Amino acid sequence: MRLLNDTTMLFTLIIIYIASVKSNELETSTISSTEFESGLVKAEKNDTCTTCIKINTTCYNVSYLFEIDAPFRSTIIISKLSVMRSTNTLYYSFEPKIEDDEYYKIGFTNLDDPVNSSVISGGKQIMNFGTFDIDQDNGLVYLGGSDGVYVFDTKMNRVAPYSSRGDTVMNVFFKGNIYFVRYGEFKIVKKKGDTFDILIDFMPVKMFVINKYNVIVFLSFYGLFVKRGDETMWLSKNAFFRGLVIDNHDVIYAWWIDGIYQVVIEPKLGDSRIVKVANIPSIGAVTFDKENNFLFTAGKSLYRLIETALKVC
Repeated sequence: MRLLNDTTMLFTLIIIYIASVKSNELETSTISSTEFESGLVKAEKNDTCTTCIKINTTCYNVSYLFEIDAPFRSTIIISKLSVMRSTNTLYYSFEPKIEDDEYYKIGFTNLDDPVNSSVISGGKQIMNFGTFDIDQDNGLVYLGGSDGVYVFDTKMNRVAPYSSRGDTVMNVFFKGNIYFVRYGEFKIVKKKGDTFDILIDFMPVKMFVINKYNVIVFLSFYGLFVKRGDETMWLSKNAFFRGLVIDNHDVIYAWWIDGIYQVVIEPKLGDSRIVKVANIPSIGAVTFDKENNFLFTAGKSLYRLIETALKVC
């Protein structure tokens, strides 16, 4: 392990198995033991709860919710999820049918009424909205795509330009202000009023999140890093994590093709690490509902992990 200013390295993986399953019902339901045994992951059998898994020391029940409705192409790709807690609405970025002029779109569906779903449209203009983040307090969704940053007012159901017209925006993050990464530049830019501050420009950035203590976790072409002040820690050489997300309690997670990883940020940055907490092959995207339960996709199926009172699972 090495910790140096803006050039550091750590690779730590701790495996704790969990499982996911597939139900064919369109109603919210708890999976059966048969479905669990034939699910996406073969979990170890136990005599306490056939539909439960353990993450660290906590038991969770795996529940199938519904199939996400969107004009998907034959290979379903959902790259990002997020929930607007005030309306319990799930937003998701996906790749539409191959004949569509746009190759990225963002849709949304109400978790209480999944039939109530739609796709955000830029009108006649090709937008390729592929990234987004939510301003929970004001009911706004910031969208990034092939023509800069736009804002979707969920109360007015209206999309309007916001910043960086003409630029391709790869990643958008909201925390009091808008932060984003532009293709070709690969710097983390903070927009504050009419000014733009550069947060990271010493390394090309693909995606990032920022916690309440202004610690930045970012994915570069060289792997996964955490930055606090002038210190940067290299957490993993894996440059292919599919996404980063912060739960409702400011805990940061990443996910890859094999499951979910927690980013553990320590007071001494050099002790920080990434820990595998969920083994879910073919996972699409991850977020948290308003009760801070895990939500994740496998294909177009949406699942929830709910903490149980069980001590053994």
